[in-house]
Amino acid sequence: MATEVAQLPHLKVVDRVMELPIVELAVVKSAETYSRVKSSYQLMNWALSTAEFSLSTATRQAMPIAVPIAKRLETPINFVDNTLCLGLDKIEEKVPLVKEKPAQILEKAVSRISHVNDLILEQATNLRDISWNTANQILDTRYGSVAVRGIDNTAVVVDKLIDRYFPATEEEKPIDINTAEEDKLLHTLQTVGHLSNKAARRVYLNIINHLSTIKKDGLSSYVSSLVEFLRLTKYLHTVNEKPQANGEVNQEPHDEKEKSE
Repeated sequence: MATEVAQLPHLKVVDRVMELPIVELAVVKSAETYSRVKSSYQLMNWALSTAEFSLSTATRQAMPIAVPIAKRLETPINFVDNTLCLGLDKIEEKVPLVKEKPAQILEKAVSRISHVNDLILEQATNLRDISWNTANQILDTRYGSVAVRGIDNTAVVVDKLIDRYFPATEEEKPIDINTAEEDKLLHTLQTVGHLSNKAARRVYLNIINHLSTIKKDGLSSYVSSLVEFLRLTKYLHTVNEKPQANGEVNQEPHDEKEKSE
């Protein structure tokens, strides 16, 4: 039997395909999964062991018939084997990725993604710097300087209005904002941002302060006044309904009198 097995044609393409890292990994994982499933249950172990024994027996029984046929077809089989090997050579030449291990493929993919992200960030940074410098160049002109001074003057007026209508509370801490005078665009953004944050903070703190100063007696008085108003409304509604009811009662005898005549 060993002699017969040794005389079987050997396909080189099968060995080369099995040596590919991806195929090798797939075979190893499949074998691990098969072993885990086989050892999970006793019934499953018996069924798969029986199938393996049946396949091995069928292979041994078919071997005496297959060996002579394979020997007769050895030349065509070798031709097909060589053709497939040449095709595999071209695939490995055009797609070198198939010869690399999965870990190397993943590492290269991560490296390429990181490189693309770095390029995108670099382009975005360059675009931001160009836009920022262009805006500063515009603000450095005569009309730009007038616009910046107008914003500063308006900011002073708005700041005084905020202090007047929304005075600072005791809990509020003074915040000093040092704007960048040399960078006019940054100076403008800091000025507007400071006013926006100050207005929002003052409105919120004043509302909280007013709500906390409301006394329970004042709230009770307001509720009592509301109840009295509702009672008065109900009373007026009742008084208004009585004349209408009396009119309907007086009209009914008058109608009966007209019918009798």
